[in-house]
Amino acid sequence: MILAIESATPRGSVALVSGGTVLVERFLPAGLQPSESYLATVDRLFSESGTGPEQVGQVAVSGGPGSFTGLRVGMAAAKGFCFGWGKPIVSVPTLHALAMCFPREGTTICPVLDARRKEVYVGFFRWEGGICLRMTPDAALPPEDLPDILPDGTIYFCGDGILPYRQRMCDRIGARALFPPPGEEFPRAAAVGLLAERMLTEGAAEDPRSVVPAYLRPSEAEVKRRG
Repeated sequence: MILAIESATPRGSVALVSGGTVLVERFLPAGLQPSESYLATVDRLFSESGTGPEQVGQVAVSGGPGSFTGLRVGMAAAKGFCFGWGKPIVSVPTLHALAMCFPREGTTICPVLDARRKEVYVGFFRWEGGICLRMTPDAALPPEDLPDILPDGTIYFCGDGILPYRQRMCDRIGARALFPPPGEEFPRAAAVGLLAERMLTEGAAEDPRSVVPAYLRPSEAEVKRRG
């Protein structure tokens, strides 16, 4: 069984996943810092599923890109559980996990997350044979550059970063642009756990001491220090 943590966006969540099945998933309480609510929410997961920490084999965490603060807090929480229970960690690419939420066979999925500083995080994925496959490396770029790199065919956009540019995409590529219902565009811990199961077959489990988030670019604080 995998305990999965998603914290790359303001809509954090946790889930328990086993054998391709989501046992239970819960979003973190609104209005509280994630660091204040992980323990309580994970305890709730165990209570609702009738399981316990002794049944957890790995802890999966959204590894980025995403909110710098969110990734740090989520990674710290995941490592805390790993150290406390003596379990390995699986760092799951956030955009890939987001694309996993939309199983549309033969369709290109384009997760877009707000990267601040007038940029978005973008990746391209495609469902083939029931598997969500990566097409390109993750990137940070200005949103106005996105239409110029879109592949042919239908594009299913998701993520909070696409919301301000939805009409622009529709104007540019017309009916090729598809979007999820409002409120369903965010990453979810359930998808983090399901992708982690697949990654484990490829040897993705790591020592929690060696794992760091994939930020893709320096933080604003780092930029100011360098300046």
